Amino acid sequence: MDILPLLDRCIAIERAAGEIYSTLARRTVGDSELQQFWTAMADDELRHAGKLETWRQLSAAQRPEERAVAEGFEAGVAEIEELVAKAQEEVHHVTSTDDGFAIALELEMSELDSIYTTLLQSSPLARHADVAETRRRELAGHHEALVRAVRARSRDEENLTRAALIAAKD
Repeated sequence: MDILPLLDRCIAIERAAGEIYSTLARRTVGDSELQQFWTAMADDELRHAGKLETWRQLSAAQRPEERAVAEGFEAGVAEIEELVAKAQEEVHHVTSTDDGFAIALELEMSELDSIYTTLLQSSPLARHADVAETRRRELAGHHEALVRAVRARSRDEENLTRAALIAAKD
């Protein structure tokens, strides 16, 4: 499969995740700390989209036969697209901080970050020796912020367990 359609889908996913976090930020009026947290999460997702967009522009400038070929992403990307669509609907019904955390934890536990870092590592933008280092550099701060926020503000056992799983994974 030509890399361009895959990048288009992944860029759309990253932007949608950013919009979900932006919506959570807008819904936390009166809590500047939580609003800043959600805004930072949104900014991270938009940075991811920007990096993939840069790779897309570089790829689009190449002749089709020179472009990277991407295989094995279809099922994972389709699953994430469904997850993001569900989260886009749910975010409008959030009534508590824990509801927001549940959405974020589900997104962050999905294959979204794995696909993003694998694609980034395969791109001309790769700056690190391997995908594990790319993952650490690209996601560690993002995940650490989520884990800290959940531990500090959540009383929901499922959210706390998911945060612990993310912390252990990183």
